[in-house]
Amino acid sequence: MQHLDPGLLRAFVMVAETSSFTKASERLFRTQAAISMQIKRLEERIGKPLFVRGPCGTQLTTAGELLIHYARRILLLNDEALAKLSVSPSDDVVRIGASDDCARILLPHVLLLFNKFCPNVQLDIVVENRLNLVREVREGRVDLALVVRHSETSDGELLRREKLHWITSKQNSPHRYDVLPLALFSSGCLRREITLRALKEADRRFKIVLSSGTMAPIVTAVSVGVAVSVAEESVVPAGVRQLMKAEGLPSLPTIDLVLYRAPGHQPRPAAMLAEHIRLSLRRSTPSSETLQTAGAAAE
Repeated sequence: MQHLDPGLLRAFVMVAETSSFTKASERLFRTQAAISMQIKRLEERIGKPLFVRGPCGTQLTTAGELLIHYARRILLLNDEALAKLSVSPSDDVVRIGASDDCARILLPHVLLLFNKFCPNVQLDIVVENRLNLVREVREGRVDLALVVRHSETSDGELLRREKLHWITSKQNSPHRYDVLPLALFSSGCLRREITLRALKEADRRFKIVLSSGTMAPIVTAVSVGVAVSVAEESVVPAGVRQLMKAEGLPSLPTIDLVLYRAPGHQPRPAAMLAEHIRLSLRRSTPSSETLQTAGAAAE
């Protein structure tokens, strides 16, 4: 009976995600020749080529695109089974960084799902701004970081792309004031940067009436009609409404929700958490289905 060797699948997923045999070998602590041999054996088993080399690095073929989804599901189930069947308590700690608003996306679903399969793993949540988190994860002090970036840049692993929208009170209309009152995240927030740039380019007068490092005061200011703000379509808070294009504020661009991972080989719990995050957030729009169809590879 034929089967897909998890070791071969793990090498395959790592090459696919790094677009490089060299980077995959570094993260898996194997030689490049060993990784190449594993991919060759997998291609022989499948009967089709899985990668093609191009100007942007090693890319998946059509067969590779199909296999990657199954590979991730097989490996995640494999790692979840090992975690569940482990007889000794784990002292593992996974440190994950997120801005306050990204943490609001992450916590309700992904962490509950992760806790189901890794109940003995302690999660250390680091809430910081984007620039600090990227530095922390690159220097290895944080295992994973979920942040937003400009859609025109390419660092990090893209999980979802979303349109930014203006939000205002359901009862009041501060967006009609001659000087637009704003409630924004503190300096270092990408949404703040995008918002101010859009208003300046549109020659629209504004003033910042509230600046906060957390979302709650911003939502309060918007809901009572003190200010307007911006939010991704999927996380527009309750008690406010989106402004329509005809209501006079400049158009806002899309932003990317991306995942950063610490360099080198990651412990299984961190890799499993990364995969649960991918499952929940990679699609272009959030869906309750995403969590129910869990499956992907923990490198």
